[in-house]
Amino acid sequence: MKSLICIAPDGEFVEEGSFQDVETAWDRSSDMGSRWWFYPIHVVAGGRSRSSRLAGIPEGMPDEWLGKSLGRLLDTIAADEQHACDYANGECPFEIFP
Repeated sequence: MKSLICIAPDGEFVEEGSFQDVETAWDRSSDMGSRWWFYPIHVVAGGRSRSSRLAGIPEGMPDEWLGKSLGRLLDTIAADEQHACDYANGECPFEIFP
């Protein structure tokens, strides 16, 4: 099972649901509309724990994040909250590497 994880710029996250595959999780992400305004960064992970590995990342995020732990991404986002806000607002690419 894959989990759609919605992340806030401060590194907090919620699980939107569990899905059979990455594509189904992305379909759910695109159907949410503005419902997750406070959790604008979406990734797909192998579960909802911090040790889960990333199986899907949004376009524009460096491919080096694939296979890294969810916890590592959350900590990295929290450490550079302003960059995460700028990325979520479409002002810059996600230029933070693992």
